[in-house]
Amino acid sequence: MADIPESLLKLVIMHEAFSKARIEVWNAEILWSWRWWLLIVLMFAPWIFWWRFVDKKRLTEICLFGMFILATSSWMDELGTELILWYYPYKTFALYPQLVPINYTVIPITFMLVYQYKKSWKTYIFTLVIIAAIYSWVAEPILNLMGIYKPINWKYSYSFPLYVLIGISHRWLLEGILRVTRKNSDDI
Repeated sequence: MADIPESLLKLVIMHEAFSKARIEVWNAEILWSWRWWLLIVLMFAPWIFWWRFVDKKRLTEICLFGMFILATSSWMDELGTELILWYYPYKTFALYPQLVPINYTVIPITFMLVYQYKKSWKTYIFTLVIIAAIYSWVAEPILNLMGIYKPINWKYSYSFPLYVLIGISHRWLLEGILRVTRKNSDDI
């Protein structure tokens, strides 16, 4: 580590100490707790439900949409935890700061099902608004009461427009990609 500037070396040492402390706490207090088990169930059970109801004829399209949602929710969660807008006292993995079951399962699956079943923009946006309201003012407060999610410099109402914006922008993006793909496949 001799080629690392001293100021960066301090950050590396602090990060190493923080990671060790996080692992110790996770092993001692989080792993095998009821909250950890709940997160494990939330990480896997929705996928079983989704597989039963997903339109297999549109599987590639729906999965691509889900991956857009997953990537964005994961990125935004990483940013929010890094900016100390919120934190997660309980999480599935010690060294992963995000709430994996929510970013990788609950949010993408919900959005994929809305995308699949709400074909018109009007019903899609209406359903997104309802989902955003439930996530912002019901699910987030429940996770807070359970001690899994702790907002620091964040209010639940800040989440509402983000959920809606993510859903609208990602459907618009996917429809654009599909339009280009269809146009170019017709040219062949």
